[in-house]
Amino acid sequence: MTAFRIANTNFDPAPKRKPAKSKGYLSFIHSLPCVVSGAYGVEAAHLSSPALHFGHYGRGKGSKAPDRWALPLSPTQHRIQHSMNEMEFWRRAGIDPHILALTIFGLWSDMSDEAEPFAAAIINQRLARAGQLREREI
Repeated sequence: MTAFRIANTNFDPAPKRKPAKSKGYLSFIHSLPCVVSGAYGVEAAHLSSPALHFGHYGRGKGSKAPDRWALPLSPTQHRIQHSMNEMEFWRRAGIDPHILALTIFGLWSDMSDEAEPFAAAIINQRLARAGQLREREI
């Protein structure tokens, strides 16, 4: 039997570069309803909690996560998110934030600003299942 040896077991999976920022994507996020309340007039809430299996390494000291990890939250929900344990906030809302963030970012990556109705439909379907769907105020 032949034994194999791994030469280096000191793996550091976190990339050593600044997070990707995209004004176009953040503008798209601002066009969507809040993923928790359905309200419009949202802020881009960047996820801080890492999920290595999705390629999210958290955020560095004094910096936000890349924009792909932003979700639309109303100002009120955004403040609540920051006032407590982030993953507990998402658990209470019944949302897997990493999957939702990747889904919305994927739609935008494929369709750019034309993705807005599709992303809004995903958000509104979740709200409807939870009995929380709101009508858009004009």
